[in-house]
Amino acid sequence: MTEVSTAEPGGPPRIVRTARSLIGWMPAEQAERVQHGNRHDVPVSEESASRARGARETVAARVPGVRQEGVISDAPAELDDHINALRQTAAGAFFAEGWQVAVADLSRVCAVQPNVFIDHAENRVRDVEPLDVRSLAAVSLPVPTPSQLPAQFDESRNVWLFSAPNPNLRIVGQFGGQVQPGMIGFGFIVAISPSFMQVARFQGRLFLRDGYHRAVGFLQRGISVVPVFTREFGNLESLNLPAGMLPQGAYFGDRPPCLPDYFDDAVSVQVQLPAFQKMVVIQGLEVTPIG
Repeated sequence: MTEVSTAEPGGPPRIVRTARSLIGWMPAEQAERVQHGNRHDVPVSEESASRARGARETVAARVPGVRQEGVISDAPAELDDHINALRQTAAGAFFAEGWQVAVADLSRVCAVQPNVFIDHAENRVRDVEPLDVRSLAAVSLPVPTPSQLPAQFDESRNVWLFSAPNPNLRIVGQFGGQVQPGMIGFGFIVAISPSFMQVARFQGRLFLRDGYHRAVGFLQRGISVVPVFTREFGNLESLNLPAGMLPQGAYFGDRPPCLPDYFDDAVSVQVQLPAFQKMVVIQGLEVTPIG
């Protein structure tokens, strides 16, 4: 099931998508609620509570530690042209920040994200050639290309509306200047920023910072070794992890989750979660202040 519509009692329909949740590393209440789509109008079932409890017990019984020696290796010469192309685009900022292109074994990279949508994950990597590292890099480290954004204009409200399921849709700049004689234009630049698979190292541990849906898609296809950006961080704040991640004790603890754990029914579960939709709204207002 990829997308379904459900209705809450007395409320409008909502769109949910199929995801996998790492309930073995979540706080108890969160692990129970996520199995009910994070809805608070539905009582937690004994089955969900038992499943969450069993997942935590399975994690606690694991052998401590995670073997990550040799997870990162140098990028092969076949990627030289691709790396040079990345340097000539917006990805050049990553190199300036200290990121390097390398090859990572995803099967031993730790996870910090509690949920990953899997319904479209395999489609993201459907056309790659598993034995062609350049084909893999085209998905894991895509060279940014011009793209069209669906836009709607509401003339009655002077509003431009942009929407996409991609969280990287954002305002990336602004401009102002003459557009034709006697007329000056002011506006904003809207784009879907390029997204790259990023493996970060912090306190000796490697974990995925960005690119979870592609990582899951690769693993679904049996592909574990792919090109990524990688970098070492000196402090947790500079990692700039988004809100809503697993507790720090989960991925920095003795028994952290790794990417394949999303598919391990002993510590994770398949759920239906509300679909994400990012929106950018740009509105022009005419105001006549008094005084």
